[in-house]
Amino acid sequence: MTQPPRDETWSPSGAEEPAPAGAVSSRMWITLVLVSLGAMMEALDSTVMAIGNPQIAVELGTEITQLQWVSNGYMFAVVVFLITAGKIGDRFGHRNTFLVGMVGFAASSVVAGLAGSVEVLIAARVVQGLFGAVLAPNSLAIIRNLFPFDRMKTAIGIWAGFGALAMAAGPFVGGLVVDQFGWRGIFFLNVPIGAIVVIAGILLIDKGREQRLAASIDIPGVVLLSAALLALVWGIVRIPVDGLDLMTGLLFLAFAVLAALFLWRQQASANAVLPLSLFRSTSLSAAVVVLTMAAFVAFGSYFYFGLYLEQVQGASPLLAGVLLLPQTVLFGLGAAVGGKLGNDRGPKVPMMLGAVLVALGSVGITLLQADSSYVLLGPSLGLMGVGIGAIVPVAVGVILGHSPADLAGTASGMQQTGLMLGAVLGTAILGTIISVRVAAELPGRLAAAGVPEDVAGRASDQAAVAAQGFLPQVSGVAPEVGAQIRTAVGQSFTSGLNTAMIVGAVLMVVAAVIASRVKAPAEPAASWG
Repeated sequence: MTQPPRDETWSPSGAEEPAPAGAVSSRMWITLVLVSLGAMMEALDSTVMAIGNPQIAVELGTEITQLQWVSNGYMFAVVVFLITAGKIGDRFGHRNTFLVGMVGFAASSVVAGLAGSVEVLIAARVVQGLFGAVLAPNSLAIIRNLFPFDRMKTAIGIWAGFGALAMAAGPFVGGLVVDQFGWRGIFFLNVPIGAIVVIAGILLIDKGREQRLAASIDIPGVVLLSAALLALVWGIVRIPVDGLDLMTGLLFLAFAVLAALFLWRQQASANAVLPLSLFRSTSLSAAVVVLTMAAFVAFGSYFYFGLYLEQVQGASPLLAGVLLLPQTVLFGLGAAVGGKLGNDRGPKVPMMLGAVLVALGSVGITLLQADSSYVLLGPSLGLMGVGIGAIVPVAVGVILGHSPADLAGTASGMQQTGLMLGAVLGTAILGTIISVRVAAELPGRLAAAGVPEDVAGRASDQAAVAAQGFLPQVSGVAPEVGAQIRTAVGQSFTSGLNTAMIVGAVLMVVAAVIASRVKAPAEPAASWG
């Protein structure tokens, strides 16, 4: 495929001269902290929203579908725009694009914080998602173009550590902010952080060896890619609630058609949004697949662990957040271990080990019962945290290392899209597995628990509610019958979670096999052509 012409000039507009190979200046470390802080702000915003949703529902008088769109609107915008945002950075400069993203993210946060209706809030969240999609791929592209190749793995590990900190701190920060300032404080928190990063970034962020694509962006390709991703994600998130109904089927059909048109367009375009020649690298392709599968299992299942702790075992939201910490906190440990192993043994070793650890953690979850002690759940979560932590930064390094420097933004957007799609797919598909299992088991478990047949029938009709761990609302039952229903629902949900994690364990074994195809990149050329 003919590649577009590249602008080979490097004029960082006041940036210091690139350091010799292997050398890292203090300005590089400052740049790393600033771009990591920006990406962390976006990740933190995603994790704290769940804490504010109950207050939003009360103050703005939302329906459940509207409340879902407060989160889904943001998620759709991020997934749809990630690759395009990376491409924009390749064309107009990653530093400038990143800073524009920070300004837009902070400004849309103000609008969200001032929203007087749920419609305004949803619109602000969509805009916030578009600017949020700019931050992660362009922050990684800055790192890719700034750090010497032999130090890039360390820099990416630090960047991933900031993300792990956001995951771990999210529930606590969200609870503290909402408790002191209400749900609007979640959005206003972004303003001072954004101001610090933007002001310091203008003065201090080094462009490194940044190169810009000279060709214009393929607008038809952007439209086709965005529409295809929107149809795919929208179809996925409908599955747990609506199943494979006509609308969901039409969305998947639209995705297939749009994806085919997009691929055709990429082959015909001289300035492709996603150059298909990137996938000529077996290692890059394998890293994207492993990253997506790991996110499917580790991040897609996270939501259901919270439901298990709160709805089945009766933990408070705060306690559930604490009990889930092994997975998020040990992500950082896994990133450090993975980085060390990657340096010493090559990338396939930590990626294969990480996949095996996530598989073992998944197997541990399959042994849970409704009344199991935390002695089984905690170590299983820890194994999954270390495993996914070992995979992510190493896989990111492989993807960036096997990509030319002037497509660093595109490659970063691609791997971020893989992570997001994996998490969305995991949440939807694992949820569907749980729902099917609960619907099949609940009637038998209600009968075994001694629930009267007519009451059991009414409870079984609410299997979709039970699939989320919630107690079906059956009026006019004695307290002891209510307790029997609760036991049956908890057992059914736990059985569904067990089955879902069996699927997860099998997927991670497959991921380990795929990871065996990954090879360490030699230092890539600055560009193709």
